[in-house]
Amino acid sequence: MTTPALWRTGIAVCALLAVSAMLAGIAAGLVRFGVPIPAVPVALHGAVMICAVFGTVISLERAVALQRLPGLLSPLAAGLGGLAAWAIGSVAAAQMLWAFAAAALVLLYLHAGRSRAWSLHLVVEMAGAVCWLIGVLVWAAGDLAAAVMSWVAFLVLTIAGERRELMQMIRLPRIARVLFVLAVAMVLLSVVLSPVWAALAALLLWLACALLALWLLRWDMAPRKWSAPGWPGHVAQCLTVGYVWLLVGALLGLYGVLSPGPLPAAGLHAVLLGFVLAMVFGHAPIMLPALLRLRPVYSAWARVPLWLLAASLLLRLGASPSGDLSALALAGIGHALAIVLFGAVMVAAVRGKLS
Repeated sequence: MTTPALWRTGIAVCALLAVSAMLAGIAAGLVRFGVPIPAVPVALHGAVMICAVFGTVISLERAVALQRLPGLLSPLAAGLGGLAAWAIGSVAAAQMLWAFAAAALVLLYLHAGRSRAWSLHLVVEMAGAVCWLIGVLVWAAGDLAAAVMSWVAFLVLTIAGERRELMQMIRLPRIARVLFVLAVAMVLLSVVLSPVWAALAALLLWLACALLALWLLRWDMAPRKWSAPGWPGHVAQCLTVGYVWLLVGALLGLYGVLSPGPLPAAGLHAVLLGFVLAMVFGHAPIMLPALLRLRPVYSAWARVPLWLLAASLLLRLGASPSGDLSALALAGIGHALAIVLFGAVMVAAVRGKLS
């Protein structure tokens, strides 16, 4: 039996670790653009954001869904891995903790399937967790490029699986069901091929991301609720904008397969920032009551960070080909402000300070 006080404390600790990792990741990103912030491990910026921030949040969400105290081992290990990376600077310790967290997340999905029921969306989300584990292992083996592809697969499959879960009661046409499975299979094949055939793996991954983006824009519920009032409209706008960023990132990634340069790297951030953070912005009003039992009061201010993030990403895409450092730094500051502003808005909304 889970002790309520211990359960709440564990969730709070994991959430605090995720927030601290987010702040460290933001600082490292700003340092990359020349903003003078001391003692920040710039080289681990991407790993901290993906494994320590998103890894903690995703595994915490799964642990809360199962309501089992041992389930918190996964988000706790992910958060401690972030601490080892940005506070201690120990890559080996971070890799071990993140590998454990990813493996534990896979076990959480296995437990959910065996104790409740298997479903397509659960298998897709579990496959995403496996991709996270593969990414950490190939990174430890020295192949960071393959690791990044695996981590993109982790985030894309997790989000796609969650959206498919919310649509399981909708009767989709056969072509929609087939295309979804095809896109997932392409993502998984790209992860398998990435250590041995990087170009083909990248082609498959970005094709799959483009297919998933179009699939979500066509069949997901969010685009149809764009004008809804309150939180439903907020969620719909965040998710729809995120799907557009996934498509933009995929197209830039495909361009990069044919013509390597700065734009494909910006396309990667269109996915990891534009798509993934839009999902975070959109799902926060749903996740806060589930994770922390906090119910935010709706405010139109919650949509401002979404558009600030979009504007800063557009600036980044425009400045990337020329390498304009001042414009890139301004874009980075815009990314950081969007994240911090959203956090502030949600805190105020929870406290009922906004209207």
